[in-house]
Amino acid sequence: MTLLKDISIIWSLIHTLVLFMILFESRYPKKKTLILTLATMTPLIVVNFVLFVFMGFDRYGSLMLLTLSLPSLVVFYILSKHRDGRFFFTFCMVDTVVLEIVYVTNILNHYTTPDTYIVMFAVRLLAYPLMELLAYKKLRPMFLDVQKHTKNGWGIFAIIGALFYLAITLLMTYPTPILERPEYIPALSIMFLLMPVIYLHIIMTLRRQQKQSEADVEENILKLQVSNLTARMDELSAADDKFRMERHNLRHKLKTFATLIKTEQYDECLTLLSEYSEALDKTRIKRYCQHTVLDAVLSSYIQRATDKGIKLDIGLSFPDSIPMSETELATAIANALENAINACEKLEPEQRFIEIKVLDHPGFIIRIVNSFDGDIEFDEDEIPVNHDHDHGFGTRFIAAFCQKNNGFYEFKAEGNTFTLYLNF
Repeated sequence: MTLLKDISIIWSLIHTLVLFMILFESRYPKKKTLILTLATMTPLIVVNFVLFVFMGFDRYGSLMLLTLSLPSLVVFYILSKHRDGRFFFTFCMVDTVVLEIVYVTNILNHYTTPDTYIVMFAVRLLAYPLMELLAYKKLRPMFLDVQKHTKNGWGIFAIIGALFYLAITLLMTYPTPILERPEYIPALSIMFLLMPVIYLHIIMTLRRQQKQSEADVEENILKLQVSNLTARMDELSAADDKFRMERHNLRHKLKTFATLIKTEQYDECLTLLSEYSEALDKTRIKRYCQHTVLDAVLSSYIQRATDKGIKLDIGLSFPDSIPMSETELATAIANALENAINACEKLEPEQRFIEIKVLDHPGFIIRIVNSFDGDIEFDEDEIPVNHDHDHGFGTRFIAAFCQKNNGFYEFKAEGNTFTLYLNF
């Protein structure tokens, strides 16, 4: 019946690899990653299986860190997209979770079917696929998203994973195998229960950190919108006060014109008319569209771009009825213009330009084009990536906004020109 033991060992080694691949993000395409993984890990698994057969579980268990864990760590570090705490945390988490199943099934088998290995085989046969199914369906989407958008905080969590690995390995093998020290099994059981709880708490903490960062960015954008609206309302109020004053003085001005015309003082009349026209022009406020929130956002960012010496090409034709939340649309445009202005600021003044075009026919189309330094990175969804802390949420908001409203979006970089295209 040792065949069942040998199969269960190979099964464990293979599923360690499978579980890691589920939660791992490679720098290479899937096909190349798979080929490189099989080419490096298959010989390593074979070597470790042979070592296990000749050395036995107890002796091999104390060497597994050197013969399997460290070599596989080097291989996947080379393949990893994230060569930082994100990689080390993922590696340690997968290794310790699989190691826990290995140790638990060994203990269960010792006390139930020590000569047949039936329990070891049966539990491992079911446990790994169930764990991988749960990881793929429930954990993977959230975990990869957290890895992609949360860069800080992983280092200390990776250290926790490494300490878990050392702790359970020492408890199982030092100074003698755990089965020779049954009084330590309760303490080991507590460790086994604690470890998945800690890992889940770590992942949820990172998830909350990511959500908090996104919420902070959205809050700042909303505050900016409120500020824009307040400034726009003050501007309109001041213009309205000037216009009411001019209207109040209109009667006196008309009398002055009448007197000048009667006395045939036409030159003076023309001079005074020019002065009055200039005064009226000062009461005029440029409106970019008929929608209050959008107008305030556009006014604010266009003024910012003008102040920074950015050449502007503006053509706006918003539909009378916007087919989505005006506030959300204003937020998307604010994000786009914020990114465009930031990109332009990195260039020399003569290279800066932003083009803003909005069409209401044949569809509702928005196109924002700006100059930039040509240095940009896109993720697998063709969305620009910004690795700076608390940045990079704007483009994701734009993408999510389009998807929510059944729209089409495209981010495109050609040379030193960046284009955002939205179609609803």
